[in-house]
Amino acid sequence: MSDAGALQPSSQGRPLVFTVEGFRQGLVFVAILSSFYVQFEPAPYDILIVTAFALFAFTGLRLPRALVPFLLLVVLYQLGAVLTLTQVLDRENTARWTLIGAFLAVTGVFFAFYLAEDTDERARRIAKAWLIAGTIGGVLAIVGYFHLIPFSEKLLRYGRAMGAFKDPNVYAPWLVFPAVLLIQTIYSSTLKRTLLLMVPLGFIVAGVLLSFSRGAWGHLVASVIVMTALTVLVAPTAGRRARILVTCVAAAGAAIVLIVGMLQIPAVQKLMVQRASLEQSYDVGHGGRFANHTIGWRMALEEPLGIGIFQFAKKVGADVHNTYLNGFLSYGWLGGLSLLTLAVLTLAFGFRYVLSPTPWRPIFICTFSSWTILMVEAAVIDVDHWRHQWMLLGMMWGFFVATEAYERRRAIPGPGATARA
Repeated sequence: MSDAGALQPSSQGRPLVFTVEGFRQGLVFVAILSSFYVQFEPAPYDILIVTAFALFAFTGLRLPRALVPFLLLVVLYQLGAVLTLTQVLDRENTARWTLIGAFLAVTGVFFAFYLAEDTDERARRIAKAWLIAGTIGGVLAIVGYFHLIPFSEKLLRYGRAMGAFKDPNVYAPWLVFPAVLLIQTIYSSTLKRTLLLMVPLGFIVAGVLLSFSRGAWGHLVASVIVMTALTVLVAPTAGRRARILVTCVAAAGAAIVLIVGMLQIPAVQKLMVQRASLEQSYDVGHGGRFANHTIGWRMALEEPLGIGIFQFAKKVGADVHNTYLNGFLSYGWLGGLSLLTLAVLTLAFGFRYVLSPTPWRPIFICTFSSWTILMVEAAVIDVDHWRHQWMLLGMMWGFFVATEAYERRRAIPGPGATARA
């Protein structure tokens, strides 16, 4: 089975029609399309995705048994949050933060349900919607950074591009998945189509670069490396593998040219040099991010019920900047252990299923690559309330369910097949 890129047309593509199914599929598409705009809460994405979940639940939503571990761990994680909240319920914003976390977890559950059925078509719709949203986000970054419109400052924070997000450190990682999708598609595209795809890819990569987020830079590079390695592994011929590697080298060269070109702009060069340093003042030394991690883990070991949302910053003077540590401090041992178990189990199932020859394997590979590196990044930043983190996590579990079912169907001999001894 040959693997076309993630955005290649499906051989079984079906246009959306004006039915209940068409409406609810379109609602999910628009929700993801709107994800480039999150400057207030609830964002359009939040309203649309919860509406879609309600519509799917009302019109029929099946619970596959393979999703039970995911649901159980998500429930335990949020239960830990609620139990720890009882200690700090009277403090400002703690209840609101916990409620938002529970809502985002529900969106992750929705995407798991959503991709468990009609997986190929739905995965492609997610990919296309996210790609369009990412392209818009990249354009907004360029427009804002170079002050091409009035009120460009609203698209910047501390001189860093953030599109229509509230934080460049959340905006840039959100762009990684569509960038990985485009690069993978280029690996199997004609020259003409490659030139067309380079336009949205250029906007998206520019958005990542102009965010000046070191984590996002590393996230993008590492995700592309993982995606490329997996795509090479599943390539059907030696010629296809050679083409991927040659395209990869050419893409790396193009990226270098883009970076060098941007560095000719003095303002970009100054901030790029500053942000490219591996050690920032808030990372190292007494009171730095990593020293605080040590303090936090000691604190977590002494507090089985955790200390509550926002309390670490009040005690130490800085945020946790570590999703796993925050799980123990803000969600107690129950939440922290549930989170670690969920991350390990998702990674294990990912390795188990991602190379299975399914129609949706290209997008699965991109999802696996982006989510895995995001979970590495989670050790130095708190991603628990990132919308796209829950999207990718839910997509992973939807792919697990669908791939397991696909493998089971293929293992059943068809009519007239010779039974194996």
